[in-house]
Amino acid sequence: MRTRGSIEPVIYFYNYRDPAHPEGYLMLAPYTSYPTPPGYERREARTLPEVDKMYEVLVRQERLQWEREYFREEATFGKRQQDLRDRLYARMTSGSTGEYEKDFIKSWLELRNEKKRQKYADIFEHRHLFLSARENDIPKGRNADEEKVNLDRIG
Repeated sequence: MRTRGSIEPVIYFYNYRDPAHPEGYLMLAPYTSYPTPPGYERREARTLPEVDKMYEVLVRQERLQWEREYFREEATFGKRQQDLRDRLYARMTSGSTGEYEKDFIKSWLELRNEKKRQKYADIFEHRHLFLSARENDIPKGRNADEEKVNLDRIG
């Protein structure tokens, strides 16, 4: 029986010695009885404010990782993508290009539009930063330390 104001604990791991991540790096446990990885300390968030605090750290970590990946990709592929866009635009405006090909190139360039790209990046971020432990209860008939799925609930 849980105390008043508490929830089923959300298990996470706090890095204090793993060189692969900075000190204080958090990882969620996939299930309650998951063993503690080497270099990490097992912790529990038992109230919604504790879960919110942990969630803020997880979101900050993910955003930093995404920013690093974005800048690395831009440094690697940005120039090549701009060159490709320039070549396609030149081909699209050429008099020797047929109407079908012009329409195709125009549509392709619109798909690469930064505004549309940001819309889908926002959808991706929302989907991947959703913490189900914060928003959902454990279904009836399943314990927190079990890793099982009821396919009838999904369909």
